[in-house]
Amino acid sequence: MAMNVRGELIKEASLLIREARRRWNAHEKNQSCRQARDRALAVYEKLSKEERNELPEVLRVWLRYRSEKYFGRGRRGNGMSSKSSKDKKKETAPEHAVAARKVMSGVGPLYVLSSKKGICGLFFGHRIEPSTLPKDNSRDRFLNQAEKELTEYFEGDREIFEVAIDARGSQFQRLVWRQLSAIPFGETRGYGEIAEKVENPKAVRAVGTANGANPVSIIVPCHRVIGKDGSLTGFGGGLEIKKKLLQHEGVLLESI
Repeated sequence: MAMNVRGELIKEASLLIREARRRWNAHEKNQSCRQARDRALAVYEKLSKEERNELPEVLRVWLRYRSEKYFGRGRRGNGMSSKSSKDKKKETAPEHAVAARKVMSGVGPLYVLSSKKGICGLFFGHRIEPSTLPKDNSRDRFLNQAEKELTEYFEGDREIFEVAIDARGSQFQRLVWRQLSAIPFGETRGYGEIAEKVENPKAVRAVGTANGANPVSIIVPCHRVIGKDGSLTGFGGGLEIKKKLLQHEGVLLESI
C-alpha cells in the first residue's frame, strides 16, 4: 500500500492543530489542551518551510503565535525556547490511559499504562513523570497480564507478548508499529526493510520517526530495529538499554 508520507504528515499536522484549536475555542485551556497543542507543534516542526505553507494560515498563526501567548514558548527551531525535561516527560503519557503501574525489570523501572481496551503505554522510568500518571488498579486485567508477561520475558520464559495493545497514532505510525510487532524475538530489521514492508521503500526517515514515536516499548519491539550498517542508532530509552534488550534476546552485537 503506497503512501504519500509527507502528505500524510501535513494532513496529520492539520488535524492535530485543528483539534488543539477546537479545545482552545471551547475554553478548555487546561493540561489536556496544552498536550494537544504540543503534539501538534511536534508534528509541525517535522515539516519543511514549503510544507508548512500548505497548511491554512489561520492554523499556522494560532499554533505559532496565539497559543504561545497562553501556554508559553515551545521547542527551539521556530524561535521558541526549549521546555524543561519534566514538561517533556509529561507529554509522553497517553491521554486515554486509565491506570498505570510501576514494574521493575531487567533494564530498570518501567511504567505500564492501560486504557479500557489494552496497554496504551510502556515507558522507561527516566522517560516519564510519575506524578502525571493515573493511579494503579490492582484489578486492571491489562496491567496484570502485562506485568506477568514482562516478568516472564525478563526471566527468559517468554518470547511473544499476548496482551492487547491500544496504541494511538496516525495511520502511518500504526502501520509501522504493526510491522515492529511482527519482528521475531532474537532478530533485527533495518529501517529500510520496514519501509519495504509498508510498501514505501523511500520512507526510511518516516519509518524512523514512527519507530521513535512508539508509545509501547518492549512489547511493541522498536528496539529490534537497527541501522543499515548494523549500528544501534537512536532509541528513546537510551542505547545502553537497547543493547541490553537485544543481548537478552540473544542478538550478537560484537561488531557494534
